[in-house]
Amino acid sequence: MVTLLELFIEFAKIGAIMFGGGYGGISLLYKELVEIKGWISDQEFVEILGVAESTPGPIAINSATWIGYKLGGIPGSLLATLGVITVPYFVIMAIVLSLYPYMEHPVVRTAFRGINAAVVALILYALISVSRTVLLEKNTGMINFVALGIFLIAFIILYVLKQHPFVSIVISAGLSLALKFLFGI
Repeated sequence: MVTLLELFIEFAKIGAIMFGGGYGGISLLYKELVEIKGWISDQEFVEILGVAESTPGPIAINSATWIGYKLGGIPGSLLATLGVITVPYFVIMAIVLSLYPYMEHPVVRTAFRGINAAVVALILYALISVSRTVLLEKNTGMINFVALGIFLIAFIILYVLKQHPFVSIVISAGLSLALKFLFGI
């Protein structure tokens, strides 16, 4: 059982070190909540990401709200959300007030180059972690060809056809439903 205080503290900690915004934070959320704390499973994490990405708002806040609700009801939802936004709010205010005038300074630009590179690594880590859960069968570790096919179609919709992510989500959900109810797969 997770206490409300634990929820707030964990999400405040995550918010404090969530560089790269929501997508950069996915790997951090996964590491802390699935691997370290064990509060949610791989499958639950992927489902939460699906909901968080397909609803309005930042993915990190949506994820915190959903996970908080799952673990602590409405109070948990409020505290997890508050936790994940409180520290970043004060950090960005500190940056705006103190660092902004020096953003063109070579030392600051060099530091941000390193931070940006680390953010790409965080996003790649999240991609690999989530991909294992979505694209591999849970019991056998074999490729789930239906999920892989939907992934490839969604990628083509996004990258090749340059459509909005919402279009990709709707088409992917519809395709999955059609495959299930028309062909049983």
